[in-house]
Amino acid sequence: MRVSAVRILAAFGLALFGLYVPDGDGGHAAGFATITKDDLLKHVSFLASPELEGRDTPSAGLKRAAEFAVDVLREAGFVDIEEVTEGLLWTYQQKGSASGPFAVPKPEGCKLTLRRGGDAPEKFQYGVDFVPVPGGGGEASGEAIFMGFGIDSDKHPYNDLKGKSWKGKVAVFFEGEPRHRKLFEGTTITREADLYRKIDELEKRGAIGVLCIRRPPELPKKKRVIEPGPTPLSFRHSWASFIGTPPPVVKEFEIPALEITAEAAAKIFGADLLELAEKIDSRGKPERLELPDVELSLSSATGIGTVEVQNVVGVLRGSDPILADEYVVIGAHYDHLGVDPAGRIGTGADDNGSGVSTVLELAQAFGKAKPRRSVLVMLFAGEEDGLHGSRALCANPPVPPADMVAMVNMDMLGRGDRDTLLLLGLQQNPELEKLVQRAKKLKKTGVKKLITNRGQDLYQRSDHYAFHELGVPALFFYEGWPETDNKDYHTFDDSVERLDITKIWNSAKLLYSVTWLLANDDSRPPKPR
Repeated sequence: MRVSAVRILAAFGLALFGLYVPDGDGGHAAGFATITKDDLLKHVSFLASPELEGRDTPSAGLKRAAEFAVDVLREAGFVDIEEVTEGLLWTYQQKGSASGPFAVPKPEGCKLTLRRGGDAPEKFQYGVDFVPVPGGGGEASGEAIFMGFGIDSDKHPYNDLKGKSWKGKVAVFFEGEPRHRKLFEGTTITREADLYRKIDELEKRGAIGVLCIRRPPELPKKKRVIEPGPTPLSFRHSWASFIGTPPPVVKEFEIPALEITAEAAAKIFGADLLELAEKIDSRGKPERLELPDVELSLSSATGIGTVEVQNVVGVLRGSDPILADEYVVIGAHYDHLGVDPAGRIGTGADDNGSGVSTVLELAQAFGKAKPRRSVLVMLFAGEEDGLHGSRALCANPPVPPADMVAMVNMDMLGRGDRDTLLLLGLQQNPELEKLVQRAKKLKKTGVKKLITNRGQDLYQRSDHYAFHELGVPALFFYEGWPETDNKDYHTFDDSVERLDITKIWNSAKLLYSVTWLLANDDSRPPKPR
């Protein structure tokens, strides 16, 4: 259910523009010429940057992705739909349960203060310096000890906890594990890095509280197209679960536990602990710092509840005074899995940075092309949790479903054979097959083969399906055959470096031609079967 809308002017400091009128004569060719590999790479490089922390629903990284998309859509001429969305952001509520998302913080029960000797206590700021760890609670005061990564492992071997009593102490450590080329499993993060495993062990050894330092993500070594910079600290409402690794187990524990920034840790210890982390990375040997004359006081509290999440919704008004009241919907989900308790980030370059990048590129193309019908862009949150964003939109659609000519969904377009796409929806909308064939002939796209006779079990698994249920003709474009074309699906290896930008480019060109015909034909397809 739609709860509220957030004005982009207030949220991001952007101006509300009028309708954008592009230079030139418009038309299919004008838009087609704007679709470039460079643009697609820029879009996906930002969306799948490790700094965006996997765009979990909800998260600060997801919010940054929404801001980025809003900027691109604004520049292309997209505006909000009056009285329905304000500022291109459409807010809905997503509920949690005891068995799944979402954990929620209780800020009134969270604090962190520092007292040096007889000095007055220094207070740290919730949401800036620290957030609670889901599952813990209580309060404690005591001396702090920094112990590297908080790991005791006989297997590798590495032991931060050796030779020290932790009884009555506040344990401070970095998330994850040392970035050592041989220790543990090199670049593969092991189960020893799991945050709950660390807390469990420290609680058994008598620690009265835990501070886990968020370490900036390890970035690709080669020069990047875009460097977004760090994302502000935010609470982990849910943890990522990756294929091939045990699912995360959020354990209940009795001691308070907070995640803190590296800057807050430096203030506590009077030293740059990131330098110590790098030293451990290099040597593979533990480092420790104690603060005998400093007392830390901390408390944490979390629960299960409801979160507010934002879809991005914008419209480019059509050039035909009659057909402008009909809408072609192009969409993709912009969320991904986030970060797991071991600190592994699922950047989601293909799933679904590739689809969002294509939507944004098509938006720019339509801004130049001046289509007859209006184009409605929708970027959905909550897809990975069960299509929540698209279902919320379709429960209270921004325009009447009868005015939606068709919905074209793009979910994973960056892997597999460059000349092949899987297209679902023709069985439900057989009249669209001729339109797709016409689109292939408008201009060369590089896509020669469309798989249309397989994969029907996938049709209900992405965001277009909510529109199909409303009676809107819906097409679903996917990169190929799931079992063979993307072995990195829902793993932390789904990175920009493994994308085929040419494949995305080919797909974007064909998808533009398909949506162009839907936006300009005199007739419109019938309701789906």
